[in-house]
Amino acid sequence: MIEFIDNLTQLLAALTGCILSGMFYLRSRRQPYFLLCCFYACFGSSILYWLLYTILITDAPPLFYVADIGWISCYLFLFQLQYSLLDKEERTLRSRLPWLALVIITPLTVYFISIGDLLYNLIVGVLMCAMLWTAIRGLVWQKTCPNRGKLFVHLAIIGFIVLEYCLWLSSYPWVSETLTNPYFWFDFAVTASLLVLLPAVRKAVRT
Repeated sequence: MIEFIDNLTQLLAALTGCILSGMFYLRSRRQPYFLLCCFYACFGSSILYWLLYTILITDAPPLFYVADIGWISCYLFLFQLQYSLLDKEERTLRSRLPWLALVIITPLTVYFISIGDLLYNLIVGVLMCAMLWTAIRGLVWQKTCPNRGKLFVHLAIIGFIVLEYCLWLSSYPWVSETLTNPYFWFDFAVTASLLVLLPAVRKAVRT
């Protein structure tokens, strides 16, 4: 029951974000809104698959690549969204701090590859590293050219990445189907981060 509520809540959050960002794109024709809409759509489609799976199918393992393609696609759209908001000078900024992304994501990727699928975890690791790298570089850039709108986007994406990894780490081993399982609390936090992302992007587009 808790898993159903968790997945349904996340699906509604993704659907709401998809509809609103789609409306903002139709009004303004700004590319970040279109990319955000695609992010929500891909995220929501993966959640919908898992929701239907838990309701309709209980005696067969989930099919690989059905939901995983949706996850990979949503991360790719989120990275493209990040890149579309960068200034030309920001894209060429040189700093050592973004290397923290590689230091953080690499061991996590190796761990998930050791317990899961090689190709999927490798692709996700590369995309997460690219997003975290861009976000950290964006925070460094804020010291040179402050922009509160873009600052919120970078922080929102970092929060999303941290929560996603906390979610995945808490799923091994699986504790229970109740709220005593930290997995559900992290997943509810991921849902909240989805809702935060839309106003953060709106603020960045306006500034």
